[in-house]
Order: sequence, then C-alpha cells, then structure tokens
Amino acid sequence: MTEDRNAKDMETRKVQKLGSSSLFITLPKKWINKWKINPGDKIIMEVLDDGTLKLVAEKIKFNAGRKSIVLDIDTLKQPMTKVLTCLYSLGYDEIVFESKKPFNPKDVEEVSEFSKQLVGAELTESSENRVKLECLLDIEKIGMESLLRRILNIMSKKIDNLISLLSNQEVKEVYANQEDLRKIYLMLLRRTVGNKLYAESDFTKNSFVIVNASILLNIDSILDKLGDYVKTIKLEPNIAEPLKQILGNMNDLLDEIVMSILFPSVKRISNGTTIIYQIKNVMNDSFKNSPQLLNFYVTEILSMMEGALANSSCTIFLEDLPWMERNLTG
Repeated sequence: MTEDRNAKDMETRKVQKLGSSSLFITLPKKWINKWKINPGDKIIMEVLDDGTLKLVAEKIKFNAGRKSIVLDIDTLKQPMTKVLTCLYSLGYDEIVFESKKPFNPKDVEEVSEFSKQLVGAELTESSENRVKLECLLDIEKIGMESLLRRILNIMSKKIDNLISLLSNQEVKEVYANQEDLRKIYLMLLRRTVGNKLYAESDFTKNSFVIVNASILLNIDSILDKLGDYVKTIKLEPNIAEPLKQILGNMNDLLDEIVMSILFPSVKRISNGTTIIYQIKNVMNDSFKNSPQLLNFYVTEILSMMEGALANSSCTIFLEDLPWMERNLTG
C-alpha cells in the first residue's frame, strides 16, 4: 500500500540551466496547489544522509506542524511543573492545563517561574480554571551542532579554571552554571526528540547524542564537586601537577567525544582512546597517593568519559553498516 501511494506521487523533472552557472527544477503544480505556495514563500531544503533532498514549505512547518496538548490536571494528579519538562522535550508548542477546581495562585506562579528554565516558553494565559504555555522558540534555527558546542565550551572553561586554580593563577569568571547547562540540554532534547521533521535515519544518531549529553551533564556536576573540593585543600606539587595534566587531557578528550558524534571519525575515536590510555598511565604512576575523595572524583569523571567515547564510536558505523552487512552475507 505504501509503495503504491509513493509511486503515484513520484515524477521525473528535468534539470534546467539558469544563467551561466545556476541549475533549477520547477515545483510540481499539485504540491503547489495543495499547500497554497505563492511567489516569495520560503522553502526549507534539507539534505539527508542517503542523498535525498527534502523540501518543506516554511508555512507548513510553522503552522500545520504545530503540536498542542490539553491536560486535565484533576485526572493527571501531578503538579504542572512535573510534566512541563517532558512536554517541552517532546516538542509541544502549546501546553494547556485545565481543572474543574480553581487553580491555586501559588501553583500558577510556580509554573510561571519554572517556564523561565525552558528557553522560549512563556505563560500566555492564566484564568481560574485554565493555564496555557506556548513555546515561541524556533528550535530549527538552533542547530544541534551549536548546542553541543555550547555544552562543550561551558565544560572546557570550567576545566580551564580548575587548572588555573591549581596553578595559583587568576580564575576567569564563569558566566554559565549547571542551570544554564540544563537549559541547553533541554533545548537539545527538544531539537532531537521533539523534532517533527527528522528523517527516520536520524533517530539512531540522535539517541547517541541525547545519551552523551546526559553523561556530559553528570560529568559537569562532578566537576563542580571537584572544584569545590580543590578549593578547600592545599595540594602538594606531586599531586597538583599530575592533576593538572589529567584535567588538560580530559579537556582534549571532551573535544573528541563531542566532535566525533557530530562528525563521525575513526581518527577522533582513536585519539580519544589514546588520551584515555595516557590519563590512566598518569593516575597509575603519579596519582596513587592522592586523597581518596580526589581520586574518586577523577576516576568517576574518567569512567563517564570512557562510556561517552564508546557511544560516540558507534556513530562511525551508522553509514557503513549496510555495506558491512552486504559483505557478511555475500
């Protein structure tokens, strides 16, 4: 059934030349009429991994694709703030809460404050029995690469500050904290999990992106604890120096973890594996006599980074796997 339907919508169009170097094809009249495309309208073009060129009219995307949900709080029996994160991550543009009983003003205020943690979310309606939030953020204009790079930059600066602290140098002011990182993480969730236009081939890669982003959030939390701990003790040079080396290597490892999941590369994964080996050597040679809690934090961070690199390495096979299967079965 699906193949027959697709066959009806398939046609061939000749590529034509415009001017000295530009090429163009015309849009099907049936599609133009169906979606009321007019001169001057914008068409979004997406190149998929399999070479397919996907065309989406901008007004279709931002109007017909709008996701709304109405929830009966009396039936749900959960605070509104508890479900907002899920609905935001799942890509809902309009979230309405209704109740037969009047809303408690304190609950509505909590929703308003909580919405500030969700970039682009805004309380647009509040009455006795109805509360509505709208997400006005066009997540498509914020690329997944940009969000991951922002997470990487925040964590890298935090590690640089730790190294400066251990070197008795001036520590630069950090403008982002764990809450800011979580905002970016939720935007990334909405960009991947809640995206309505992703091709099926992107879902697998997105799952690795989200798992690794979760790991990075946990690593950042331990980095905060490590930083607080380092501020409370005086480390001898025989511990401080190898710790600085380890942190510098971890910064390089973070880069390989994030960039290899964006741009799968055997070389990056190999570099990451080498860095892990170097860190373990330093820990075995020069870090054995470090304070127990310090050793615990460093070991936990390294273990998480090792797991994240393993996840990133899986993306190498996403494009090559069909070719490998043909070889195995041929």
